[in-house]
Amino acid sequence: MRKISFLSFILLAVVIISGCSSGKKLLQRGDYYHATMAAVNRLRSKPNHKKSQQVLLRAYPMAKENSIRIIQNALSSNMPDKYSIAVNEYTALNNMAESIFRSPKALELIPNPQQFHTELNHALNLAAEEAYELGLKQLKLNTLESAREAYFNFLRADSYVQGYRDVKDKIQESLYMATFKVVVQKPITPPKYQLSTNFFYDNLMSEITRVTRGKFIRFYTYEEAQKERLTQPDEYLVLNFEDFAVGLMRESQSAYEVKRDSVLVGSTTIDGKKHDVYGTVKANIITYRREVISQGVLSAQIVNAYNNRVIERRNLPGKFVWVNEWATFRGDERALDAKQKKLTSTEPMMPPPEQDLFIEFTKPIFDQVVSFVNTYYKRYEERL
Repeated sequence: MRKISFLSFILLAVVIISGCSSGKKLLQRGDYYHATMAAVNRLRSKPNHKKSQQVLLRAYPMAKENSIRIIQNALSSNMPDKYSIAVNEYTALNNMAESIFRSPKALELIPNPQQFHTELNHALNLAAEEAYELGLKQLKLNTLESAREAYFNFLRADSYVQGYRDVKDKIQESLYMATFKVVVQKPITPPKYQLSTNFFYDNLMSEITRVTRGKFIRFYTYEEAQKERLTQPDEYLVLNFEDFAVGLMRESQSAYEVKRDSVLVGSTTIDGKKHDVYGTVKANIITYRREVISQGVLSAQIVNAYNNRVIERRNLPGKFVWVNEWATFRGDERALDAKQKKLTSTEPMMPPPEQDLFIEFTKPIFDQVVSFVNTYYKRYEERL
């Protein structure tokens, strides 16, 4: 059964289909509607195209008769979406007529294509009522699945007659009932890391909301859940830093000799002529390395909010090493290469503040949490 809800969508589809399939092939497959539209589209650019003329003369009467038959069968049945079917078919009939009117050659061949605007308007009101009532019945079942069906039915009702009854409110009500609600617990950390924890948590809430947008899933902070008086979520996402350390310092040094051959070290005079003297120059280098290590493990648990059973758990590690290197030397600077010279001109530095180090080691954890949540709730969507 064709599903035709919006004229613009249909016209776009017609252009695509008519560009991909010839009207004759569509006619042979029994697709009278698209055969008609493809033929009209061809005749608009090539009025003398004989095959398209023949296809139109055969396909349009069949398409018209087929749509009327479908409408009559639907309206005489007990199908729950019979008026929606009628809307689709009346829309198709009007599309064909409109397309013919806009093609001089097609209008010459089909001089009086029949329009069904009155019938369509009547069917639209009945289809809106049909979809609205079906949505109400589904809402009463009080399940996620039925609420989602209700949501799409209310959307259909609004597409048939915009603002039908209180459909705008019903769309929001059914969407809320259809949405799987997850409360996300913020990790508890010592006060000195609270700003960094808040930064991590706020960004995480924003990102997991973004990657699951449109999937009938909503993530709440505890504050949001309380504000909306959400007394019974579906799941909890419990986050906790099981073990972490920030600012562990480790220092090391190494000493070695470097030398370089064929370096100009002076000059000498032989037989009254001045000559350059080349030799080997040496230097002793001491390199210093200061590492500040910050690392930790975040546990992420998905908990059933009805029975407190842990459904999924992951331990997600993260690590960041801040490094500062410098060097000193004694001897001839010309023995040093470019990297060694740069190190000898580098001063020892103080490590970043602990708040910054905390954020750095949580960055790889952040990506892992987002991936874990996205993968889990993607599977959840597929199960529904």
